Amino acid sequence: MKLLWGLAAGALLLVPACDKIRYPGDNRDDGYQADIPPGAPGPAPPSEPVEDPYNTGDTGPDTPVDTDPTDPADPSDPTGPATPDTEPATDPETDLGTDPETDPADPSEPGTDPVAPVDSDTDPETPDTDPVDPETDTDPEPVDPEPGPDIDPTPVDNPVEPEPTVVFSYVEAGHLLPGSGTGTIETEAIFAPGIRFPIKSAPAYLQSQVWMFGGGIAGGDQCDPRNYEYPWRDNFCETRSSNRNSPYCPVSKIHQGQDIRVGTAAGCNELRRTAAADRKLYEVVAVEDGIIQSIGTYTVTMRSGPRIYKYMHMNMRALQVSAGDTVTKGQTLGYVSNDFGGTPTTFHLHFELLQNTAEGAWVHVPPYTSLVAAYEERESGIGEKIEASIGVASTPPPIPEGFVIIE
Repeated sequence: MKLLWGLAAGALLLVPACDKIRYPGDNRDDGYQADIPPGAPGPAPPSEPVEDPYNTGDTGPDTPVDTDPTDPADPSDPTGPATPDTEPATDPETDLGTDPETDPADPSEPGTDPVAPVDSDTDPETPDTDPVDPETDTDPEPVDPEPGPDIDPTPVDNPVEPEPTVVFSYVEAGHLLPGSGTGTIETEAIFAPGIRFPIKSAPAYLQSQVWMFGGGIAGGDQCDPRNYEYPWRDNFCETRSSNRNSPYCPVSKIHQGQDIRVGTAAGCNELRRTAAADRKLYEVVAVEDGIIQSIGTYTVTMRSGPRIYKYMHMNMRALQVSAGDTVTKGQTLGYVSNDFGGTPTTFHLHFELLQNTAEGAWVHVPPYTSLVAAYEERESGIGEKIEASIGVASTPPPIPEGFVIIE
């Protein structure tokens, strides 16, 4: 009997102790953790990696702590967590009760079985983008900047500059009309490069006023149409009566400038019919910027740096400048006429060019080549040079008795 009472008392003492006995999976959440004896292998590893396999509460610095008391964290649960095939859906229209922002479904947590979302990337019935309709697609196709092997582009010919237009012709410098005198020593030098032609716009013909028609030696009329034809002729160093010279002429008593006939035969006759004071048909202009140095009875002298220009036989009663005036290149000075003091000459412009030498003396230099270049510039073309085929007479013909050539 005593033995039975002793057993009963021992059983009562064991009841409180049994209340503390735990076993895995008893779903009690009073914080009890079973002690793991030293050297024990521990529970079997889960089928999927978990953040806290031993339920120690240490999830690391980058892993959020799951505080849901209804989510068991026992890695030894034989059922194991359900592993979804795809990532949880975040589309609110396809999410079945799970808030992706506040309760993300972690496939590593045991006891959760999230609903597999619909992945539009792998769903063959729901493409990501609409198919391209070739008939309505307006995107331009890329253009290959370089032709392929099957393309034969048309070669572009190199542009060929057109041949310059020949606008007049002239006999080479230094070759005067036969019998009119000797030529210059220096024939090709341009003594005044870049000057403007002294006649503003009318056609011009460089030639002798003495040995051409109407000049006294050849006879005839000064308005003869043959006086208004090319080629030009140099007449610097032409024979004269006065004792004038130039270091560029081999003899003395020479013509020191170049005669320029202007306009047409019809214009010549028009000038002849017009009163002397009203002859303003053809304008004469400054060949450079300069100063009007002096005005004589039939001469206008203009100074421009190291050069002096003399204009003769203009209409002296219709001059556009006065002595001391500053003029610019191309400015109108006056008009072509035949003023020669008390005795008229032919209608033309006599043009002289003087340069200051190293010795300080002003000398007459040939203006012919400078005028050729200036006319080419004015006409935007070139002159055709004609080589003289007839030798220049070494001895000029005798001047008729009583005929004085002083120009």
